[in-house]
Amino acid sequence: MDGRCRSGRKKAEEHCPRLLEDIVDILDTTGQTDPTFRSTRIYTPITAREVRRRLLEQKGYTDGQLIGERSLRTKLNMLSYRPQRIRKCKPHKRLPETDAIFEEIHRVNAQSDEQPGVLRLSLDTKATVKVGPFSRGGKSRCPQPACDHDFDAKCTLTPFGILLPKQAKSYLWFAQGKVTADFMVDRLEELWKTF
Repeated sequence: MDGRCRSGRKKAEEHCPRLLEDIVDILDTTGQTDPTFRSTRIYTPITAREVRRRLLEQKGYTDGQLIGERSLRTKLNMLSYRPQRIRKCKPHKRLPETDAIFEEIHRVNAQSDEQPGVLRLSLDTKATVKVGPFSRGGKSRCPQPACDHDFDAKCTLTPFGILLPKQAKSYLWFAQGKVTADFMVDRLEELWKTF
């Protein structure tokens, strides 16, 4: 018998006897159940870097005492905490109830389009747009000067649109700031005068 079994580098658990228990303690508090509830698996959305940071902050380890991120990843694999792509629950594409709702909407819309004196319209606002010399990654034949960084915008515009489905016409306005109910009513009155 030679002494080779006593040579080599010792495992991190021999230097820090509670290391594996502390890792499991950190990972158990972040576990999430299977969103479909079809299995008893627990998913842990945490990386080795984050585990190391929490060991330093919560468990009182020092930076020189604790193993590196790569070695910690090996310990996570040994404890069966492997980073794997999981298939989230897929929403049902078509439900009979949803189809029934849309069939009723189409029926009511067609019925209202046939009635004289009824105007069907759809109105909506979209996400705000910052106005300024920003570089949005668009393509243009003419070079446009842009700021190197996104500084404060000159103003913020909110698009507001009205669609008349039967006439296939759409109207678009921009409000400076947020779109209020008064702004919507004023635009409806402005559009009503054109009929």
